[in-house]
Amino acid sequence: MANSLKSFVKLLMPKYQKLILEYKIEMKPRYGYGTKPHGLLYEIIDKNRSVYEVFLKEILTHKDTFQAIKSENSDENQPAWNNHFLPGLDIISLYTLLDHFKPKNYIEIGSGNSTKVARKSIQENSLPTKITSIDPFPRANIDHLADVVIRQPLENIKDYQFIIDELNENDILFIDNSHRCLPNSDATVCFLDLLPYLKKGVIVHIHDIYLPYDYPQFMCDRFYSEQYVLAAFVLANPEKYKPIFPGIFISEDKELSSIVSPIWDHPNTRNVERHGGSFWLQIN
Repeated sequence: MANSLKSFVKLLMPKYQKLILEYKIEMKPRYGYGTKPHGLLYEIIDKNRSVYEVFLKEILTHKDTFQAIKSENSDENQPAWNNHFLPGLDIISLYTLLDHFKPKNYIEIGSGNSTKVARKSIQENSLPTKITSIDPFPRANIDHLADVVIRQPLENIKDYQFIIDELNENDILFIDNSHRCLPNSDATVCFLDLLPYLKKGVIVHIHDIYLPYDYPQFMCDRFYSEQYVLAAFVLANPEKYKPIFPGIFISEDKELSSIVSPIWDHPNTRNVERHGGSFWLQIN
């Protein structure tokens, strides 16, 4: 009843945009959740297991650092496990992949808790990395943690070419945006105006990606759609858009996820959401 009332109120409020279809679609997961994952995507992603194992073992070398992270927010400059946006595997993979690739440029499209993790890794590992934050409304107070701050939607940035120009081999484009590929949305800009033009060796992260599974029901209810476009990129050219750390796939694989299980055996980490929603790929 409460959810129905909330939906009705949102329908009347001018700040919310309505999506009206002329036909009914049953918004539900098509792959996984009691059925098989997408077969070809699973095959492509599973083929790179050895790559994931290397990164997972590298993550484990930072165990003491991760176990020192607090469970709750107590310092706005530092990440916390229970932050409501970035689960455990995403935190430890972001920290570690920054240390591994040592990028000169780290550009975020969507900022907040990820910015805290990035700054922590940069400081503690003495990385030569510049943080550029693109987000009209970050999920946390992080302006002082970024080197360049752009507080407008990606789709409103006329000179977005600087993103393509600045990113070179081992640099990172971190995408955590509206998750909906709609006309003139930030997600559409990412896939049509950025991703095809990135240089070889650039590392790309996209958040809230469940491949080779579908979105869970609550994300279907939000009309999330960007992972279907990502899936098309990977299916069409898996060599160019090479998966290097698919968080959900790793979370669902007992052999892979067990590699980092020692990290969760600590008072600060025992109640952490241990899964990941990050999908990392490398442009080849």
